Amino acid sequence: MRISTRLHGIIDYAVSLALAGAASSRALPPPVRKVLGTASAFHTSYSVVTDYEGGAHPGISMQQHLLLDALGGAAICAAGLMMRDQPPKMRAALIGIGLAELAVVAASSAHPRSGPGQGFGPVGRLLDPEARWAENTSYPPLDTPKPVDEGVFIVDSQLPGTVGMVIGARMTVLRLPDGGLLLHSPTRFSHALKQQLEQIGPIRHFVAPNIAHWTFLRDWQAACPEATTWAAPGLRQRRQVRQAGLRLDHDLTGTAPADWGGTIDLVVVPGGLGFHETALFHQPSRSLLLTDIVMNLEEPKVPPLLRPLLRLFGMTAPDGMPPPYLRAVVRMRQQDALRAAEHLLALQPERVIVAHGRWFERDGTPALRRSLRWLLRG
Repeated sequence: MRISTRLHGIIDYAVSLALAGAASSRALPPPVRKVLGTASAFHTSYSVVTDYEGGAHPGISMQQHLLLDALGGAAICAAGLMMRDQPPKMRAALIGIGLAELAVVAASSAHPRSGPGQGFGPVGRLLDPEARWAENTSYPPLDTPKPVDEGVFIVDSQLPGTVGMVIGARMTVLRLPDGGLLLHSPTRFSHALKQQLEQIGPIRHFVAPNIAHWTFLRDWQAACPEATTWAAPGLRQRRQVRQAGLRLDHDLTGTAPADWGGTIDLVVVPGGLGFHETALFHQPSRSLLLTDIVMNLEEPKVPPLLRPLLRLFGMTAPDGMPPPYLRAVVRMRQQDALRAAEHLLALQPERVIVAHGRWFERDGTPALRRSLRWLLRG
C-alpha cells in the first residue's frame, strides 16, 4: 500500500515539528541538536513550496520533493555514521531517523490529487482531501440574497482565513426608506449577486463596520462607483487600507447619517489598538447587525481539530463569544465598551444578525446578553 501525497504531507509537517522539538531539548548533545534543527528547517523549507496537498506555493514537483527527502534522509544517516565522538545511542537514533525517512520516500506516491491554488489551502487539503468541512462552513445557498424581514436580507458567503482555510461570512442588506440599499459588511462580489440585489433596489451605501470587514469593498466600489462608502472610526488610518488604495467617503461616529432615512440607530463599540465595531439597529424590523463582537460558530461548520479549542473559548453556539484576543482588545476600553453594550441591550432587538456563524433569529435580546457576558461582567 502506497502512502498518498496527502498523508505524506501530514508526515512532513509532523516530522518537522518533532525534529524542531528535539533540537530544542537540552538533554541532547549540541552537535546532535544542530543536525536535527537543520533537518527540520530544510524539510519545512521545501515542503511549503511543493505542488502537493501540503504546499502553499507550487515551486517544485512532488518528484523533486521526494528526491530532496531522500537526500535529507541520507544526510542524517551520514551524520550518524560520521559523528564518532557522540554516544552510540545518539548515533543510532540519527541513523534510524534517516532510514525511516528513506523508507517513507520509497513507499510514497508522486502523484498529488490537489495542490496550491486548489481547494482550501494546505490546512484544509491536509485535514480533509475532499474539503467537505470547508464547503460546509457557511449557509447555502451562497452569494444570493435571502429575505429575513421586510426590507432586510442576508447574503451568506465565504472568505479566506488562516493559511488557506475558509470561514463563513455574512453580509446584511437593508432597504432604506428611499428604496436604496445599504450593504453592511460586504462579502465577495459577483455580477450575479449585484444583479439580484438591484432587483430589490439600487445599491447606494456600503458600510465597513470594523478594521477586518472591508477587504471586498474595492470590487463593489468598482462595480457601483456612485455608492457611498461609510467606514468605522479609525479604519482609514490602517496601513493595509492605505496600501490597498481603498476609497472611504465618510467616517461613522455616534449618529447614523441622515442619508440613511432615519430608520437606523448606530452604536460604536470601542476597543484598544484602534478597534471599533459599528453596530446598526434597523428600527422597523428590530434587527441588530453585528460583525465580530459576537461569533456563534456551529461545530459541524468548523474543522474537527479546532472544535475543542473553539468550544473552550466559548465561540461555539449557543455561547456566541468572540475570540479571546478580541475580548482583550475591547476590554482595553472597558467602561466605554460596557456603555455601548448596555446601549445595544437597551434597544431590545428581536433578532441579532452576526457575520460569522448562526445568527439569532428570535429572542435576540437574551441571546445578545449571553454572548456579551464576558463584557457585562467586567
